[in-house]
Amino acid sequence: MNIPEIKICGLMTERDVRLIHKYEIEYAGIVLFCKESPRNNPPDRAWRLAALLDRKVKKTAVVVSPTPDQVEMIEHMNFDLIQIHGELSNEVLERCRLPVLRAYNLSQDPVNPQEHEKIVGYVLDAKTPGQGQTFDWSLARDFDRKGKKLILAGGLTAENVREGIQQVSPDVVDVSTYVERKNSPGKDEEKIRRFVEAVRSEKRKRKRMEALERS
Repeated sequence: MNIPEIKICGLMTERDVRLIHKYEIEYAGIVLFCKESPRNNPPDRAWRLAALLDRKVKKTAVVVSPTPDQVEMIEHMNFDLIQIHGELSNEVLERCRLPVLRAYNLSQDPVNPQEHEKIVGYVLDAKTPGQGQTFDWSLARDFDRKGKKLILAGGLTAENVREGIQQVSPDVVDVSTYVERKNSPGKDEEKIRRFVEAVRSEKRKRKRMEALERS
């Protein structure tokens, strides 16, 4: 079974940043320019959170149908990647200087993924993103990743992530809703710990077996 990297999306607080570091999470997603999202950050807070993240963390700005001006602002905010949902115009793509993660909300309708040298990976999410819903993972198996990174999102939890990894073999698993705190903004440390354990337990098991074989 492929052992993917982990992305936690929807950071909103400095405490969230500390949890990213504590559990050695590889990717961190920060939502901005999306007033409809409960995880939306004003630009000044998004900038501050990105600046607090360690250089080892791939800092990802998460946006929906961005304008060229919004993309330009993000490029000055210390982000490493931009994850784009909704529309991605040729103008935005040509002007963007950051590597792009192109997001798709999968249903039964076939998807012909957009291709461009700036697109370095595809995020596969449920039809209605941000609601903690899964989708039919067979659609992800049939998705043409064109040799680029595949990020599996949409309703992942500590209980189902291993099955998602087995079925889809993603390069990255992306979680947000499951690790939310119930009564205040930000992430729940215990749920992050359980999610990380579920993803990385296989890697630790393999290392133990390799150590036994060498002894």
